[in-house]
Amino acid sequence: MIDVTIATHGEMPEGSTDDGLLARALASAGARVGLSVWNDPGVDWSQSRRIVIRSTWDYHLDAVAWFRWLSAASSVSRLINDAGVIRWNTDKRYLLDLQRAGVAIVPTEVVTRDRPVDLAALCAARGWRDIVVKPAIGASASGAERFTDASIAGGAAQAHLDALLLHGHALVQPFQDAVNDARERSLVYIGGVFSHAFTKPPFLRGVGDGLGEARHEPSGAERLLAEHALEAAPGAVTYARVDVVPTRDGPRLMELELIEPDLGLRLAAGSAEALANAILAVP
Repeated sequence: MIDVTIATHGEMPEGSTDDGLLARALASAGARVGLSVWNDPGVDWSQSRRIVIRSTWDYHLDAVAWFRWLSAASSVSRLINDAGVIRWNTDKRYLLDLQRAGVAIVPTEVVTRDRPVDLAALCAARGWRDIVVKPAIGASASGAERFTDASIAGGAAQAHLDALLLHGHALVQPFQDAVNDARERSLVYIGGVFSHAFTKPPFLRGVGDGLGEARHEPSGAERLLAEHALEAAPGAVTYARVDVVPTRDGPRLMELELIEPDLGLRLAAGSAEALANAILAVP
């Protein structure tokens, strides 16, 4: 029996740099550790006491298989984070749940497959001249595109939205200029406690081991926003990355990442050990 299996994806079965740090920290704490590709049909997940989702960076490519795996894996092992929380977090429409709970999010319009919209008219009504259109189920900026005045009025943005709606729901948001200079800030929480924070460049496609990242000291307002978002999540989480952006009205939530975020463990001494201890504390 394996104490902890770290779930990865097919293009990186050995895991990321951070997965290696976590595996070593778990082993140092006396745990038996394995790494397995989440959708590998040959893996017997019942042989793991705990499954921690880490670099499952292709889950959004087959949402049906992903939800099926969440159900199957959580029925035979302890999934970390919890399967219910992950199901909720998989679809970015969760942002509206957080907004209803009083969390200050980046302005967001959800467009569902059964209710398509005239995007140019929507943007005119909201006063948006620079937008991002992205799938409701997506990761690492996959499917996200930025459009400005000409491409909104000319139909390119509508064409992209319509293409996304062939496969699922979509989100439209005003582009946040601050991500270009002040950058998006990622606050990492482990076991419900703030660990560290870092910044990253916008539209980072794919995932890597630290491309353009830098440590960040979050403001009190950023910490309060992050903690409010975590409190509004539908269950306790063992790890989280809360992505916020500064605005004239204070920080706003970009995303609450509870599935497979890069936690930047390599950027903060002791964070891998803290995560290992938090995972092993989950009954």
